[in-house]
Amino acid sequence: MRKIILAVVTVLTGIVGLSNAYADDGAAMSGVRFDGGDGSYTRAVRDGVTLAIANDPPSTFQDDKTHQFDGADVRIFREVMKRLGVTKVNWQIMPFDAMIPALLSGRADVIVDNLHENEARLRVVAFTSPAYWYGSAIAVQKGNPLNIHGWDSFAGHTVGTLRGSINHQLLQGRKDLKELKLYTSSEAEFADLMAGRIDVAMEDGIKIVQFLKQHPSSSMEMVVDYKPLPQEYGYARYAVRKNDVDLNHAVSRALDEMRADGTLASILKQFGYSDRNLWYFPVKD
Repeated sequence: MRKIILAVVTVLTGIVGLSNAYADDGAAMSGVRFDGGDGSYTRAVRDGVTLAIANDPPSTFQDDKTHQFDGADVRIFREVMKRLGVTKVNWQIMPFDAMIPALLSGRADVIVDNLHENEARLRVVAFTSPAYWYGSAIAVQKGNPLNIHGWDSFAGHTVGTLRGSINHQLLQGRKDLKELKLYTSSEAEFADLMAGRIDVAMEDGIKIVQFLKQHPSSSMEMVVDYKPLPQEYGYARYAVRKNDVDLNHAVSRALDEMRADGTLASILKQFGYSDRNLWYFPVKD
């Protein structure tokens, strides 16, 4: 009996020691190791990371009053970094279309402003697991004087969208537009719409909804019967370099835990999203 007790104590001691080793190596979260061999997560914990964002509310932006970075994706990643034990975090704000070049050149380690996964981007970067679901919408001048309701009615009109976005990629293939105007921020895009310099603004639906809530007397409106193409909606994800597999696994695991324990839903609701945005929802006919 004494031998059995001693054996059990020895095993338990070994397990505790192993758990402590995981906690002490700076590369563990919830008892899970991220040491597949490339060392990217260990470097992140040891040296810190640079996170790339754009002026892209409500996802990522710099508050005019506090000058602090904020937004749904910023708050999500603050929690991700906390869970991963990454304490040295440098935020870099830049134009939307500059984020992938910054990542590939090593000037940033993660693109935090959510990216729409597509074949072109998959050729150069790797994506994390999904964070939330979103889709495109369009805004026009108040009263919709040009009667623009869908993709087909863009013909002959001046359309604006964010440079480097999925909408930019879709619209640049069209030869029937009067003009495609590209912006580095949705605020500038909406200002041009209200001033009549563009006929329609094509953006994430949440951006238009939030702008209209903040500016209820603005001379623009969202086209409620717009039906986005399948290419216009999908899961929001974040991007890392293809070789940074350990870091990708760690971030993805943190996002999955945040989805499971309700943290992700809580953050999203602070910016006008709902539980509907946690998972795929079909676009109604």
